[in-house]
Amino acid sequence: MKQRGINRIVIAVWDFEAGIIFFEKLLGARFAPENDDGEAASFGVRVAIAWDAGIELVSPLPDVQSSIRDDMEKTGEGIKGVVFAVDDADKAMQAGESLGMASYYFLDYSMEQIDKKCQGRYSTYKEYFVAAGGPLNTTVLLGEFINRS
Repeated sequence: MKQRGINRIVIAVWDFEAGIIFFEKLLGARFAPENDDGEAASFGVRVAIAWDAGIELVSPLPDVQSSIRDDMEKTGEGIKGVVFAVDDADKAMQAGESLGMASYYFLDYSMEQIDKKCQGRYSTYKEYFVAAGGPLNTTVLLGEFINRS
């Protein structure tokens, strides 16, 4: 079954461990192990996802310049992006391009990556990262997520 609608929101925090504790207490969220294989670090961040709560927590790495650090220095902690689940990520990105949007990063995970990073919950995991202007004015991810049967 394909998921549609909002898959998760991306929330940036300065203190990664305190952020995890906050959302665990507030929402009963259970965070999957941190994605620490270098992919998140290439963006200058730490990342953990609470699939059950629809939260992706990001925090800038110490002493590393990154777009999330730049944004947080201007606007503080909080919601920094939305991951939309769509039927077909490629078609959604084509529609975005027709609206003047451009992808700056693309993920298309293998089953091995899905098993490791998504705890095996999907058979397909594909995302386009888009810096969207109005009316969204935030980072948007267009993702195709097919739940594993």
